[in-house]
Amino acid sequence: MTDAFSYRVKFTDIRVKPPKTEKERQKAAETRECHRDGCDMAGQHPSPKPRGLEGVYWFCQKHAGEYNRNYDYFAGMSEAELAEFNEMAKYGFNKTWKFGTGPMGKGKAAAAHDPRHWRGKEFFEENAEARKARRTEQQSAGVTARALSELDLEPGASAAEVRNRYGEYVRRFHPDSNGGDRSTEDMLARVLRAGKTLKAAGMMKD
Repeated sequence: MTDAFSYRVKFTDIRVKPPKTEKERQKAAETRECHRDGCDMAGQHPSPKPRGLEGVYWFCQKHAGEYNRNYDYFAGMSEAELAEFNEMAKYGFNKTWKFGTGPMGKGKAAAAHDPRHWRGKEFFEENAEARKARRTEQQSAGVTARALSELDLEPGASAAEVRNRYGEYVRRFHPDSNGGDRSTEDMLARVLRAGKTLKAAGMMKD
């Protein structure tokens, strides 16, 4: 064939959805950008800061994966902290006591089996309730911290700061404030969920 009639394969983009790069950049401009220097994508994925720093970094999906793969949990630990961690790891991070001490030490075990003093059932029930209460408290603190991070607030934020940031983000991400654009509805849902959590925890009242 001559050049005038030679066959050339033309590439046609037949993907159902177009690349979302531009959409992500637009969302980043409206919400928050990835914390990686030089990246202008939306930062939607939280990652912990190094030991000693409060709060989290917000990355795009690509840079969140890179950061988390290279995150060193032990960085910044002193020799004493590292030794303590290794010692606790031997027992699965459960509380232990020296022989002859603890809740059943120094004659307490014998007394527990003495019918005149036996309160074994009560002893285990009290400890179970204490563990349950402590676990519930820890879970509640973790949920509250995540809700604060959704609003870009640090632990210990005042009720006024929580209310102001909540109102600001609801207005920012609501479609009515963006000319009907629904691309930020996911962020709005996360803000509303965080507000509901913080309100239930009493953190929106002075």
